[in-house]
Amino acid sequence: MPYPVDIVPALSQGGARPMPPEVIVLHHTGSAGSPQSQIEYLRNNPRGVSIHCIIAKDGRRTRMVIDERIAYHVGYSVIGSLGNRSPNGMSLGIEIMNSGSKTVPDPYPHSQVDSTAEQVAIWLKKWPSIQMITPHAGIDTQGKYDPYAFPWDVFWQLLSLHMGVTG
Repeated sequence: MPYPVDIVPALSQGGARPMPPEVIVLHHTGSAGSPQSQIEYLRNNPRGVSIHCIIAKDGRRTRMVIDERIAYHVGYSVIGSLGNRSPNGMSLGIEIMNSGSKTVPDPYPHSQVDSTAEQVAIWLKKWPSIQMITPHAGIDTQGKYDPYAFPWDVFWQLLSLHMGVTG
């Protein structure tokens, strides 16, 4: 199902992407705040963090940095076999609204996981250069653990559907 998409440009953005993206990185916001407060934080924050897309619990997507520009979302990261050739420059990022709490469960609703899979499918079809989909935890060198408790099994099933893979 297509989910609504809003556009709220982030103030902190890099320049033009130096190469086609090779990696999609999934994050959680680490906040239990309202959707608007989470979007506002990523629009303008003192750390200069930005993201290509943020996805609310109901599946609504907010695009904040266009695909052809760099968003600052991976910080201290190394992208394994692809090397450390500017992790922000070689990646597209999704923030999934979720507290990421290890003590108070914050489930990812089906609509949110489906919208995430749909956005990833859009990027995979647009950018054949993409070689990897990873959690931030998979590339971070400073102990990040996001997206915590993400239902990867459901995500992969939904992504297959959005890509038109059956069987």
